[in-house]
Amino acid sequence: MRKEIVIDMSEIEIRAALLEDGKAVEFFFERFNESCLAGNVYKGTVENVLPGIQSAFVNIGLDKNAFLFIGDVLLDEKSKVTKVEELFRPGEEIIVQVAKEPMGTKGARVTTKIALPGRYVVFMPGMDTVGVSHRIASTEERERLKRIVERIRPPRSGIIVRTAAEGRSAEEMKDDIETLHRLWSRILRKCEIIASPALLYEEASLVYALVRDLMNEEIESVWINSFFGYEKLRDFVGSIIPHLVDRVKYFESRENIFVHFGLEREIEQVLSRKVWLRSGGYLVFDRTEAMTVIDVNTGKFVGKKDLQETIFKTNLEAAEEIARQVRLRDIGGIILIDFIDMGKKEHRKHVVKALKESLARDRTRCTVIDMSELGLVEMTRKRVRKGLDSFLRESCPCCNGEGRVISLETVAVTLLRRIEEICAHTSSPVVGFTVGKELGEYLEKEGERVLGNIGKLYGKKVVWKIDGTLSPRKYTIAGVGGEEIREKIEKVM
Repeated sequence: MRKEIVIDMSEIEIRAALLEDGKAVEFFFERFNESCLAGNVYKGTVENVLPGIQSAFVNIGLDKNAFLFIGDVLLDEKSKVTKVEELFRPGEEIIVQVAKEPMGTKGARVTTKIALPGRYVVFMPGMDTVGVSHRIASTEERERLKRIVERIRPPRSGIIVRTAAEGRSAEEMKDDIETLHRLWSRILRKCEIIASPALLYEEASLVYALVRDLMNEEIESVWINSFFGYEKLRDFVGSIIPHLVDRVKYFESRENIFVHFGLEREIEQVLSRKVWLRSGGYLVFDRTEAMTVIDVNTGKFVGKKDLQETIFKTNLEAAEEIARQVRLRDIGGIILIDFIDMGKKEHRKHVVKALKESLARDRTRCTVIDMSELGLVEMTRKRVRKGLDSFLRESCPCCNGEGRVISLETVAVTLLRRIEEICAHTSSPVVGFTVGKELGEYLEKEGERVLGNIGKLYGKKVVWKIDGTLSPRKYTIAGVGGEEIREKIEKVM
């Protein structure tokens, strides 16, 4: 499989994409006025301890206090303490790391189980465990790496061997571990001299973290459109993976690099609710507060044989595309997939297997539950950052994020009813209101007669106008009461 990384670097925003066989599978964004918090280490102050939910809120200097659950607390193996109120007290200072970004109304989720990523390992101070990435397929290689790490790791230090360590020597592993151990020592020294709340360690910026985590022999090219960024990136790659430095390439064309690689179109499709499959079937993505629901439909695909074969092929194609879209959109949490009902048990097994195999390429941990008799598959995907939809879009101000708005006719009827109520109860001879363009055009066609009848019925003069500065379906009703108000209305009108 051919893999490439494409980086669009500017003063305003850094965008990057991971491509597999020419198709985008992951997007990454970093804006000049926003920074990624996941991975940052802070010295914080415990603000509240909540025994009822076995959690604490920690002030780490952000707008909202961070959430620390007891399950994310590093406990001494000999400790018998199991309650959060026995571990922390308000005002206590602790070192925490951001495990999940703030999302919506929720603050960041933090942990005291610190994990510092390097090129070949993840260093976990205070822990006493050794693990090896499951992506290293060879049992012999996994055992070799585990033996090396067991021999060279510092006391009271946990180590997770990363996929990039495959085939690396003991000396290379040792250098990586020693570098991270020195980093942890610097963090501890800084913690001793700085007041809480404070940032102790900041995770590498997008470009460097991306290359550190993804760059290996499978990556054929890393394209970047900034010459300054290109030179710095070559230096960085040369310091950690010197034999791959020539794979960093400067994109010299004046053409937008994302347009050149077809990524602008991919972003547009990622933001779409509906995704078409090659066969003519399609997927529909709907997000709720608790989960994301994906619906599979046959659409235009009618097949060449029987109905069951058509449904099976659509579901197989959908399984592969769902795995790609989940990565592209960076969907986290609970995901419910409604595949088209299949009558054959072996078909259901094949579809779930195809989904799992496609998700195996995802760097983020996924868990898939077998398909139910109704064709439903439940899965979870670890949520660390905001999904792409949340990053690139915000709730609609017209519908407040509901996804549907009150019809134009309903808005108009509500306004007319309100005007009639005012006319019935006011002593003012004039009632005035202002409307947005779309609502005004509707009233000109459908509402003039009703407004005229209201005025005659209550002996009032009803005056109104269209205001282009108002939202298209909004309206404002002027004050009422006597000749003074009439003059104000007439000035406005």
